[in-house]
Amino acid sequence: MSTALTKIDFLIVGQGLAGSLLAWNLIKQGQQVLLVDSCLEQTASRTAAGLINPVTGKRLVKSADIDVHLKASKRLYQQLTAYFKKEFLFKKPFSRLFLSQADINQWQKRQEDIGYKAYLGKAFRADDKTFLSDESLGGFTQPQCAYLDTVLLLDELRQFFVQKNSFINATLNVDDCLLSNEGLEWQGHLAKKVIFCDGYQLQNNQWFKYLPLQPVQGEILTMQTDQVLPKEIVHFGKWLLPLQGGRFKLGATWQWKPLDNKPSITALNDLIAALTEQFPYLKKATLVERKIGVRPGTKDKMPFLGVHPNHSQVMVFNGFGSKGSLTIPWYSECFVNYLLKGEPLPKEANINRYIKN
Repeated sequence: MSTALTKIDFLIVGQGLAGSLLAWNLIKQGQQVLLVDSCLEQTASRTAAGLINPVTGKRLVKSADIDVHLKASKRLYQQLTAYFKKEFLFKKPFSRLFLSQADINQWQKRQEDIGYKAYLGKAFRADDKTFLSDESLGGFTQPQCAYLDTVLLLDELRQFFVQKNSFINATLNVDDCLLSNEGLEWQGHLAKKVIFCDGYQLQNNQWFKYLPLQPVQGEILTMQTDQVLPKEIVHFGKWLLPLQGGRFKLGATWQWKPLDNKPSITALNDLIAALTEQFPYLKKATLVERKIGVRPGTKDKMPFLGVHPNHSQVMVFNGFGSKGSLTIPWYSECFVNYLLKGEPLPKEANINRYIKN
């Protein structure tokens, strides 16, 4: 006699920030969810500094639908703080330095755009900041910035899922899955839907390898100093995030190949050189921790949400790249409304944009 299958609504693959927040929202809606994760120590979500920054890049481009994303992220992280009685999202002043006259010109151009008024602050000179040298061109402040303690949040959520009997420490191999009209069967479970939130591993997925994922590997350092650190996050091509007790995070690097999750001497030297050039007084800072992760970027910089064109049981919620802390909360709301209420997915994120007519 065959063993009866445990029926669930959603099988979610990957307990990074995407899978965790999606699972949280589904469980809060009364859905039976099972999360499957291999519990690696170094992943993109656990490596990320969780920076929330509305305006990024050399051209100072405002993130699309930034008002919506900021409100949704604040709403969800406050909900999680209220539930777990722990702070996860920390508001932090953000200063971006001018590295060239072109940077100054671009900031002045954006200052003339009323759409950027709420996201670009005032300029400052070198003598306005004690951590800047006399040769510095100064910079400008960026309001509405923060950082998310992703590791603490993911740890708390994992405990929550375990207590709900909604978590398995395992690696899901798609070859071990059986599709039927009832859903997807895997290791004694029958899920109505399976949702892949497993980051760059999506490129090896037989159902979704057609999607133009553009993963990139990066390193972030945690360092210790006895010097006085800036009180704000400082962006200078790289970024410095001050923490408690003389510690700070330094990031980040970009490496297209290889994607091996191994430390690179080139990446290390790149970060240290940038730090000592901009902050000479921190040259004796000691390395405490070195983390590597592969960000699941996409070709058009938009995430992947939706259902496989040929298998309605198979879905994806992935591809959030380096802006996941900001964008995942809103997209998770959208995806839950799609799954439970039949509401349309945001057009820019729906994977049907890659289906040829």
